[in-house]
Parts: sequence; C-alpha cells; structure tokens
Amino acid sequence: MNAARKYFDKLEVILLRFSQLALLVMMVLTSLDALSRYFFSHSITGAYEITERYLMIILVFLSMSYVLKVNGHIRLDILFERFSQKVRNVLNIIFYIMIAVFAFFMGYEGLLITVNALKNNLIMSGLIDFPLWLSYIWIPIGSIVLMIRLVLNIILLLVYKEDLHEAEEVEMP
Repeated sequence: MNAARKYFDKLEVILLRFSQLALLVMMVLTSLDALSRYFFSHSITGAYEITERYLMIILVFLSMSYVLKVNGHIRLDILFERFSQKVRNVLNIIFYIMIAVFAFFMGYEGLLITVNALKNNLIMSGLIDFPLWLSYIWIPIGSIVLMIRLVLNIILLLVYKEDLHEAEEVEMP
C-alpha cells in the first residue's frame, strides 16, 4: 500500500506541475495579449480560445486531486469541527463516496466525449481550428485521479481511523 501511495503521490505532483505550467502559460499569454492590444492595437490570434478551452481546463482538472490531498478545498468547518473524530470520519467517508461516484461519472462522460471528438476529428472552429479532443482529455484524466485519491482517503480513514490532514503534514513540493 505504501509503495502504491508513493507512486500515486508522485503522479499527483507531476499533474500539479503540469497544472502550474498551464497557469504560467495562461498568465504570460494573457499579459502578452493585453500588451499587444495596447501597443499594437491587435490581439494575439487564438489567445482567448487557448486560455478558455485548454489552459483553464488543465489548471482545474489536473490540480483537483492534489488540492484534496493537502486539504485545500473549501469547507465549512463551523459545525464539522464540533463533532467527535469518529463522527467526522464517518461523515468524511460518506462525502468521499459521494464525490468519488460523481468523479467516476464525470470521468466516464468526459472519456466518451473525448473518444467521440477524436474519432470524428471534431475541431473548434474560430480564428484557428483547434482539435477538441485535446481540450476534453483533461476531464477524464483529472476525474479519475481525483476518484483514486478519494478511494485512497476512504481506505486510510477506515484503516487508521484518524483525520488524514491532521495525521500528516503535507508541504508543497
């Protein structure tokens, strides 16, 4: 279990780095596009489409699992923290199961859409024709990795019966 968890943690970090790279490219592209419009009265062709259809999707879907690992998602703790550890674990298991089921269906549908776009050679028509499967592929990848993280968290809660985020200090790699 520890070896698999170690490799999965490495996979999450790789996806996080790819997500961070997408954010960097998005910031540079948006800044250059704004500067180009200001100085040359002409925007960069396709900058908005690349940002909207590719980079934002990569940013969101490839970072979800790592953000869950470091307990970075938004939660409302005002009531949750008042419960005993056992009740919190049961609630977390229920929530993780519900989110894992949702992530599974999101990933499955994303995979079907990706395969359809690839098989039918669908493109996003605009100033530049972009293949849509390159936009859709990040949804199943991110959803499946998130689902695996949720299942891993459920197993760890059932085995160790303690709050995962209090048990380990996770630093940003």
